[in-house]
Amino acid sequence: MVVNRLLVAGGRLAMAETSIIVLHPSRWREAKQLRLEALQNNPESFASSYEDALSFSDELWQDRVKTALEREGAMALYAEVAGSLVGMAGAGWSDRRKTRHVAEVYAVYVKPNHRGKGIGAALVQGLLDELKALPQIEKVKLSVTGSNQAAVALYRRLGFEIVGNAKRALKIDERYYDLHHMELWLR
Repeated sequence: MVVNRLLVAGGRLAMAETSIIVLHPSRWREAKQLRLEALQNNPESFASSYEDALSFSDELWQDRVKTALEREGAMALYAEVAGSLVGMAGAGWSDRRKTRHVAEVYAVYVKPNHRGKGIGAALVQGLLDELKALPQIEKVKLSVTGSNQAAVALYRRLGFEIVGNAKRALKIDERYYDLHHMELWLR
């Protein structure tokens, strides 16, 4: 999938091409770097912490990329501009009998200097398109920090609805963050 955007650069219009890709396992270090950057730049947007992720072994990072490539209960898409990763989004699902119809979107991040260009929407829509192709997946859920109005608006544009709220769900230092739980029915 390729997303094209016109950008004003030095008074001229230039075409910036963003590719939505599945990452090859050999690029696991780039995935690790992007994930650590996301956790450091926007800690309130993730249940995981930067400090916890730093302790992960290289084997774990490699396994995450490989698992997502092989679609073994998870998938991940990345946004790439000029050979560099600028965004990511993941989804996971269970094979448990009672919950195998539900997938969860997580780890959505776009680098700050690439936001507002449709990359986040392209990543999440790409996940939704892939999830629709899995016959067992009927519903997609996600959690988003309530104060992240841009993300809430993006998910609403893609058809998600807020179905609940969790007060003080995340705590970073002495500050609490509420979460919205959102869902989208695929079938």
